[in-house]
Amino acid sequence: MTPQQRMLSVCFLLVSVTCRTYGSGVVQPFKGLGYYVRSNCPFTLTRFTHNRVEYDITIRRGDSGLLVQVEITMNKVRTVLQNGSILVEKKRFVLKYGSTKLVVSLPYDHTYQHIFQYGIYTRLRSSLLPLSVTWHSVPGGIDSLWVRGYIMYESLNKVKCNKQQLITESKLTQETCQTRDPVFVTNQVCREFFSYTMECLQVKTPFYIQLCEENIYSFENSKYVHCAFFKEIALHCGNKSYVWQKWRAITKCAEPTCPGDLVYKEEGNAFIPSCSNPNPSFSSQAITSTCVCPKGKVLDDHAEDFRCVSVPSCPCVFSGRTYLTGDRRNTKCQACICDGGGWNCSENSCLGRCDIEGQFVTTFDGKKYVVPGKCTYVASQGLNWTINVGFSGKHASIQTVNASLSASLIIYTEWFRYINTKSLTNFSHFLDHALVFWQSSMYVEVHTSFGMKIQVQVSPEIQLYITPPGKHTGTISGLCGNNNKDTTDDFTSSSGIIENSPEPFALSWSVGRCTPNIPPTCINTDNEIFADEKCSVLNNPAGIFAKCHGYIPTDQFHTACILRTCNCGTNLVQCLCVALGNYAKACASLGVELGDWRKATNCCKHLKMQICFPFTAHDL
Repeated sequence: MTPQQRMLSVCFLLVSVTCRTYGSGVVQPFKGLGYYVRSNCPFTLTRFTHNRVEYDITIRRGDSGLLVQVEITMNKVRTVLQNGSILVEKKRFVLKYGSTKLVVSLPYDHTYQHIFQYGIYTRLRSSLLPLSVTWHSVPGGIDSLWVRGYIMYESLNKVKCNKQQLITESKLTQETCQTRDPVFVTNQVCREFFSYTMECLQVKTPFYIQLCEENIYSFENSKYVHCAFFKEIALHCGNKSYVWQKWRAITKCAEPTCPGDLVYKEEGNAFIPSCSNPNPSFSSQAITSTCVCPKGKVLDDHAEDFRCVSVPSCPCVFSGRTYLTGDRRNTKCQACICDGGGWNCSENSCLGRCDIEGQFVTTFDGKKYVVPGKCTYVASQGLNWTINVGFSGKHASIQTVNASLSASLIIYTEWFRYINTKSLTNFSHFLDHALVFWQSSMYVEVHTSFGMKIQVQVSPEIQLYITPPGKHTGTISGLCGNNNKDTTDDFTSSSGIIENSPEPFALSWSVGRCTPNIPPTCINTDNEIFADEKCSVLNNPAGIFAKCHGYIPTDQFHTACILRTCNCGTNLVQCLCVALGNYAKACASLGVELGDWRKATNCCKHLKMQICFPFTAHDL
């Protein structure tokens, strides 16, 4: 026996073929008849390579017969199902039980895979090829799992389907495990059940009776082991068959119990209508065993007790806070009222603003993305202005801001501020089309005669904020987008093409040659640990930033904080404080003042000037 992992079933996929394992050890390979394996050893259920990307699924059963561990590896991303949880690259999802109905806080999106609830099942779908893994979790393990593929990678005629060879060659080395020969004795429940399947299974009926008796032997008291088997056979025969109507009564396998107000449906929509999505996409392929709300109601997916409500009674959610129908919320720019799960809002009275905070950009219309390279870009341009930003060659931080307003040229760098080659002092400067002044010790502002406002944070790091004219002629373009209240065309390139992703869009607005060289992930483990710990202050429900949680979600700011800090140069604390300040500034823009957040986060002493104060709406 070598430790090399081989297949337990079949390692080649054909269009619309499925490999299943269920009960206490039944395996239905992609091709050929099923067979039974009684073992608590780990096995490779299937393994194959597509476009030089390896896919590997291993399983292990416990003494209960149920699967107690499943490892799914796709393109080196390892997903482990074990002990009632899903673990994906350090992210753990704990499974909760409502009687026998499994509930998990999903969906989870990854670059290579998507994990989501699919009726009473959980499904992992590959983003790289048409492949999915679906399983049904019960207390103590998993009673059924299947792998479905839709593309033929090799001819199935080449596959060895001999049961003993597959078992021998696919078992993984483990000294403490055992594989036993199947044992079966006459079982009346099996015999009675298969007396109703003659039309469906015909001459294969004796084979399946033996498989049933092997599966159930010594597990007679385990409803999960034998009910999973009977259901798979009923599914095989189809919903038009006689056994489909009778199998639960014959086998005394009760319907699963659903949590809260939900009711079980043997065949229904895999995706439950909810307050967030009252009309989910529906297709014949999305019919499965599921838990649904009574007719005329939808799931209140903002509550934790699985309540079903009428659509007009649905609550609304804004930045993580729940509002009932009729509740109002107000921000600096809008007043809104909750109406049956949706918001009726007044017109936004605030002008859009573009934020360029290091590599992180928010367009005029609110779309967020990351520039790919430490280059010089056109931030925004219009009929009578062009604003460029130049990044440092060492770090993902802005080094220069160059604003050309009609005939005036304003340059900001880390060390100098120039207006038409003259140094910007602490006094105001009047130009033909603009007023330039120090708004505070950290900010320089430009107010133009045509309604544009430019704010440059000069310390501790240069950051740029642009508010476009309220009424403007011509087209606005650049990294900041076009300010037309439509995010779908924000990635319009310099050639007028709407790009699908931020990288080609941003590169089209680079001035001169630009090479993507800003790491999209953390590149220093020690820095990542530091960033992960310190940036968590943003999410603290009792912390200094908690007051703003009901207005602005922290998720994107938290991600940006970690990425900015962990890829920082030598001054990690300064990078951290800049990232925390960006959330504080966003909160202040909505009129939410957090108080002395710098002191609470020990950021005061890390400012370049000896001054410490919170952001207020007056700074914006």
